[in-house]
Formats: sequence, C-alpha cells, structure tokens
Amino acid sequence: MAKGKGLVYRLTMGRDDRPDFDVSKLPSNRFQLFKDVFFSRLGAIIKINLLVLLFAFPAIVIVYLFTVVIIPIHISTLPYSGNLGIGYPQVENLSLEVSAITLMYNFMMFALLIPAIVVAAIGLAGGFNVIKLLAWGEGVNVFAHFFSGIKKHFRQFFLFGLVFAFLVSIIAFNLQFFTDMTENPLPFNFPVGALRIFGIAFCIISIIILTCMIMFVTTQAATYKLKLWGLFKNSFLLSVALLPKNLLIIGISIIPVVIMIMPIPLVAPIGMLFMLMVGFSFIILLWTVYAHYVFDKYINDRVEGAEKNKGLHIQTEEEKQAKEEHRRKAANVRFANPKKKKPVTSVEEGSTFEPLAATFNRADLHRLAEEKEQVKQEIDKEYEDVDNEANETEDKI
Repeated sequence: MAKGKGLVYRLTMGRDDRPDFDVSKLPSNRFQLFKDVFFSRLGAIIKINLLVLLFAFPAIVIVYLFTVVIIPIHISTLPYSGNLGIGYPQVENLSLEVSAITLMYNFMMFALLIPAIVVAAIGLAGGFNVIKLLAWGEGVNVFAHFFSGIKKHFRQFFLFGLVFAFLVSIIAFNLQFFTDMTENPLPFNFPVGALRIFGIAFCIISIIILTCMIMFVTTQAATYKLKLWGLFKNSFLLSVALLPKNLLIIGISIIPVVIMIMPIPLVAPIGMLFMLMVGFSFIILLWTVYAHYVFDKYINDRVEGAEKNKGLHIQTEEEKQAKEEHRRKAANVRFANPKKKKPVTSVEEGSTFEPLAATFNRADLHRLAEEKEQVKQEIDKEYEDVDNEANETEDKI
C-alpha cells in the first residue's frame, strides 16, 4: 500500500502496488467466474447470505419446531409400554397411531410454511439480483441492490413463492402418506405394495423436477421480464431437456445441506456454520452461473439486445497467439545458457516513464500507456537478443 499517503488517497485510489485493470484478466469460463466471485467478493457473499437468511428465518423456525420439538415430544408420550401391564392403557395398532399423529402435524406444518415460504421467496428476489450483478462484474452496493431487487422483482417472486409453496406442501404431504400406507385407498383392488412404490417414486420425481424448475424460475425472474406462465414454461422445458446437467448442479448445491444434517459430531457443526455464513449465497451463485450458461446457449440468441458471456472474457485468436508467444519467450529465457547471457540493460538504461501525478487527465493516461509500451518493446527486444546469442553459443558448443 502507498506509504506516507493518507487514508482518503488509499480509499479512492486503491493500492499502488496492484496492477491496473485489464479486460484479459477477467474469468474465461464459468468455473473461473464462480471461483472469482466467491473468493474475491467473500464479504459481499456473507452479507447476501445473512440477508437471505433473515427472510428465510420464519420457515426455518417452523420446520425446526415441528420436526425437532413438537412431533418427537408428542410421539414420545404415547403408551409404548401399554401392553406390558405397568399402568399405561393399551393402544391397539400403535404404529398406525404414530403415523396418524405425524401426518396431522405435517399437515399443520405445511399449512404454516406456505406464508413463510412466500416471505423467503421475496428475500430470494434480492439475493438473486445482487449475485447476478456480481457475476456480471458490475459494481454492487449489497444492501441497496438487495432491496432494489426486491422492489423490482417483488411480483414475480411473490407469485412464484406462493405457487411453489402449495406444490411443495402437496408433494411432501403425499410422500408422507404413501410412505405410511398400509392399506389400499383406491375403490378397486390394487396391490398395496405396488401402489406405495408408485406413489413414492412419483413424489420423488416431482421433487426433482420442481427443484430444477425453482433453479431456472429464480434466475430467469432476476434476469428477464417474463410473465409467470412464461417463467414456468421455460423452466419446465429446461428442467426436462437438461436433466442430467441439472441433477449434477443440484447435487453440488445441496452438499452443504447434506453435511449439516449428517449425524456426525464434528462434521455437522461445520456444515451448519457454512450454511449460516455463506450457504445460501453459495447455492444462489452456483445456480446463477450455471443458469446464465444455459441462457447464453439456448435463450439469449433469441432475445433482442441480450448480451452473451457477461462477466467473462473470451480470448480471441490474436490474444491466444500473443499469449503463446509470450510463453515461448519466457521458456526460452528460462533455459538460456547463464554463462553466456549478458544482462538485460533496457530495464535500467533504456527508456523510462513518468508516473502519474495526484491529479491527471485522459491525455496523461495516453502518454503513460505509450511510454509503458515503448519500455516493454525495448525489454522484449533485449530478451530476443539474449536468446539469439545463447542459441548461437549452444550451437557452437
């Protein structure tokens, strides 16, 4: 950092030892983009996660109370020793009683979760908006852009949250029903085991498709101006057509959740801490980077004015050739004969450039760029002369 210079200078001008911005330094693929945003903007990632967590807090509390407190306590009070003759009344078909109680409380939990999921979806509007801007390489004020995203995309995320809250509740309730099924509920004779397997399989497939749709609905709603039907239609088509890739991304995104719920003393707290600090942002960023890759490939060519590969720098053939030439030169210098190599004098004796003053204009920037280019050319020429002399010496040997 600049020594002897005030705080205002360091805050406005930045570190003097850092290189100037260069477009070629931008990520060139989606993996690099994800890594660059997650690690270089970790402070913003944590802030976004805490804001999303704030909106998801009611849903988390409801799930925790019913699954960890209410249902286990009520089930534990049932007379499991009723048939042993120690004072409890005898209850026939106790397992069915447990299933009925669990089903009843799950129904209550899902009913309460509907408004809580809608509130969480509204928070996702802000989270996906900020993460989108980070992925595009734009300047971000986390709090301002988070709440402006809520204001801008409130209607879409509110309706999406309402619809998906009902769908998730229905699927989860039916999954519990088929899991506990012991008799045929149909008016015609049908094997209970086959009906149970079919029902569970249908619910699992529905959950997978629904999760993929959530990924594309949220990212589309934060990127395009589409009506709810357009969001659902596009999301369903992309979910089914790209199912293997979608499953891979979904699998990676739920790894922190799986670690958090694992019954391992030292592992579960790490997963919980990860989710509290960056978990939601990790999932949103992963979904955003992947979805934008899909949009560039299948959608943006059909959208007027849509810009592809935002936040990325795709190297041209000239840049690739220049990079390869630079690598070749560096390799030749590295293996040149050190005994026959003369010192490079351009750095100390050649041209130089005058640093910018505290106040400068565009003409000063052009002058500095030209001086830097002249120095670079002299150094490159000096290295070429060194390489040629070293190669001639090696040939003579």
